[in-house]
Amino acid sequence: MGKMQLVYLRIGSLAEIHAATALLPLSRGRRVIVRTGRGIELGEVVGPCRTHPVGQATTRVLRPTTEEDELLIRRLDRHKRRAVEECRIAMQDAGCSATLLDVDQLFDGGTLVMHFLGEVDEQARQITETIAGQYESVVQSRHFAKLLSDGCGPDCGTKEGGGCSGTCGSCAVGCATKS
Repeated sequence: MGKMQLVYLRIGSLAEIHAATALLPLSRGRRVIVRTGRGIELGEVVGPCRTHPVGQATTRVLRPTTEEDELLIRRLDRHKRRAVEECRIAMQDAGCSATLLDVDQLFDGGTLVMHFLGEVDEQARQITETIAGQYESVVQSRHFAKLLSDGCGPDCGTKEGGGCSGTCGSCAVGCATKS
């Protein structure tokens, strides 16, 4: 394994900057799958971090994105955009004073973090919970959730090359997301 490196990452719709540990060199602009305090997320490398102590970085780069990840991300983005629009319309129709700015979706596809402007009242909370539930039922499946947690089967990720056989595409997701 290589030497632990620190990089700055841009994460989420609010473009928060996080210092993260990485086991391989990453160039600026590279999209990566990361583990944050919220879960598994998509990040973008901003550049090297030379001032943050390695032991204090709470975000960890799991791996660069793959072609399969990018396809999944596009699919999740389509569903997220639909959920955001439905939520905005429902809130406007209900006369809610809060404004939905944007939504972060975690890479697991089952977690939405909503960002609002203004006070979120009970009615807005109920609307967002309903929309989030609909979104989750569309994008989540037991099969996908199992792949995220277990890979493709027993001993997934224990052989050299990072997967069961090194050729299993689902191992890339399963192995990278293990703690």
